[in-house]
Order: sequence, then C-alpha cells, then structure tokens
Amino acid sequence: MTGIAATNITMMVLSASLGINIAFWCVVGVIRFVSEIGSNAKAGHFQEAVRVSDVAVVIPAHNEAIALPKCIGALKAIIPARQIYVASDGSRDATVAIARAAGCRALDIQPNRGKARAIDKAIRKYRLCDRYKAVLIQDADSEIDPGYFEHALPLFNDPKVVAVAGHVLSRWRDQRWPTLDMLFAAYRTRLYRILQTAFQYGQSWKWTSVSYIAPGFASIYRTSALRQIDITAPGLVIEDFNMTFEVQHKQLGRVAYSPRARCSSEDPFTLGDYRKQVQRWYLGFWQTVRRHGFWPSRFWLSLGGLLAELLIISVFALGLPIAAVAYLVTGIEVPAMSLGDLAVRPVSPLELLALFLAVDYALTVIVAVIERRPILLLYGLAFPAIRLLDAALFLRALFKSFSAKSDGRWISPQRYAVSVPHGRQA
Repeated sequence: MTGIAATNITMMVLSASLGINIAFWCVVGVIRFVSEIGSNAKAGHFQEAVRVSDVAVVIPAHNEAIALPKCIGALKAIIPARQIYVASDGSRDATVAIARAAGCRALDIQPNRGKARAIDKAIRKYRLCDRYKAVLIQDADSEIDPGYFEHALPLFNDPKVVAVAGHVLSRWRDQRWPTLDMLFAAYRTRLYRILQTAFQYGQSWKWTSVSYIAPGFASIYRTSALRQIDITAPGLVIEDFNMTFEVQHKQLGRVAYSPRARCSSEDPFTLGDYRKQVQRWYLGFWQTVRRHGFWPSRFWLSLGGLLAELLIISVFALGLPIAAVAYLVTGIEVPAMSLGDLAVRPVSPLELLALFLAVDYALTVIVAVIERRPILLLYGLAFPAIRLLDAALFLRALFKSFSAKSDGRWISPQRYAVSVPHGRQA
C-alpha cells in the first residue's frame, strides 16, 4: 500500500465518523442477525411474560396540547386508555383536559418540577410498580407504531431483560421539494438509521449488553428494575441516559432492542429549537457520564472507546474548515510523515475537506436508498453544516457539564398544529 493510500483510508474513516467503534458494532450486528435467523418462530411457543394488560404508559408533558391528541390516539389503538397516565408538568394549556377527555388519567403538577420528577410522581401516585409488570415511558410528541407491543413485549420473555429500547423514526410530511423546516427531520433520518443499525442493534445483543441509552421517547422498563432506578437523580438536565446507566451500573439486567418496536417522533423545525434540543441531550449525556464515573466493566470498555473517538472526530471536523481556509491564505499543507517504510506525502486541507464532503454525501446516498427517500439527496447537501454544529455543541456540553446544574425543567419545541401522517415505517 502506498503512503497516499494509507493517508486516504485514515481520513475516510475520520471524515465519515466511521471509526473503530461503528465498524466493530456493524460486524457484531451482522453476527447477531445471522445467529438469530429463525429465532422469532421459536419464540412463539412460549407464554409471554409481559402482556399488554401488564403495561402502564407514562407520558410526561409540558404544554403539549398540539401534539398530545396524536400521541394518545396512536396509543389507544393498541392499549386501553385506562392504562395511560399523563404527567402534566406545569402546563398552562389544555394538556390535562385533553388527556382526561380521552379517558386517560392525568396529573396536573403545579408548579412544574421537571420531566424526571413528573415521571416519578406519576409512577408513585398511581402505584404503577405495584399494579403493573412494566412501564412504557413515552414523549408526548411521539406516535407509537401499531406493532410496537407485538415486537417489544416478547423480549421480556428473557428474565434478564429489564428494559426495551424503542426504535425511533423521524416524522415526515409529504413534500415534493426540500423545505427548511424539514431539514432536521431529514438529517435525523440519516443519523437514526446509522446509529440504530450500527450501535443499538449490536450493543443490545445478549452476548454484548452494553447499550448506553434506552431513549426516553418510547422505551419500556420492567417495574421490578424500575423500583431500583434513581429517576430523579439531582443536577441532570435529562433522565433517559441516567436511567440506562443505572441499569448498567447497578447490574439490574439487560437492555434489549428490536428495530421493529417503532415509534415516530417530531423533530425540531427551527434552528433555534434544534440547537437547544441537541445541547440539552449532549449536556445530559456528559452529566450522566460524570455522575456515574468509571467502573471496570464491559460497558465502560465500549463507552470509553466511543467517547475518545467522538472527541477526536469532533475536533477534526471543526478544525478541518479552519485548516482549509488557512491553506487558501498561506498555502501551508499538512506536514509529510514517515510511517515505517511508508512515506506519506504532504496533504492539502482542501483534499481532506473534499474527502470529508464526499464520504458524508456517500452516507446520505446509502441511507436514501435504504429509506426509499430520494429527497434526502437534496437535503444531504446541507448535512455537513449540521454535523459541524453537532460537533461544536458536543464539545461545548462537555465543558458545560462541569458547572451546569439542572432541575430537569424543560420547554417543548414548537409543534405543528396541523395533523400529520403517522411516521412511515422503515
């Protein structure tokens, strides 16, 4: 292999954010898929450990009068309304009235105490851990798929499974041409496809069991484990990372996942809402990492490698445009190096930037084919800019996690007031 070939391969790995972690978990995922061929047919011979009648649904909501009817409507198609509990956290709109009119139980929590405390209060108020075998925690802007329970509940037949992570779909609206308000849904479509295929599927396999997130938009917890989870851990801006870390740190059991246990979610449609949401997620992640600290485990072996890689890639992605501009002004190239017997010639930052953009767009092409959404090819032209924003927010959240404290209170992004189609299944 020539020096320039070695350099290009290395840069391709970095620019595509497909480092050792994603490559490794993709291989694990393929092994899992092959090993489980035919297992679904065998699973049908067992009596289900958790049935729909054994599940309570908790929906934390803050001023969600627009989104809540769609959320409850989708749930009522697969579970009785009496098993749905809405925890209205300081809402000033019709959230409580809508929930009660739909036949659900609703807590009117005043003043607002934060999402985690709202969830915890509903669980305690209605004694859900005593009355049910499992609790589904679902965001008010999410619409559950009709087959969600059909694919999620059988995973609890394994007594070691204490949580089932849902598969998130970005909600799309019919459109012929790209619009700015759907840009972030398009970006998330690609992101979710990559992350859930590469990470969640492989990390949730019973032989690995190192999942670091059961997303709060629609995940189920066995109540025997939920009793031992500190949902309201102080100082955290979000709860779902912490709840998953609690499962791993306390060795409560395994987080399972099925790509067929789906739920669609509404993504932000303004830059301001997107920035606030992503910053909140990243801050909650870093706060959780710092709260739990390091403990010798297979989980931390996986997480540590991921953290190191994300930090390197974030710095690389942010530094690349700066280096390209500096090159245009000064003509300075990346210095030549010697890798053993391989001589690596100087590399222009413009070459690296072009490679970054090419590989990024190649990812978009692949996902567009898989998702059968040609319009992603147009949206994909703007994805590198969003990736740079994500990288900046990721690093900013790391530094902010050392000082920022939160009581979990939140403001929901703007919602569409018009009815939208249910998230298309992937």
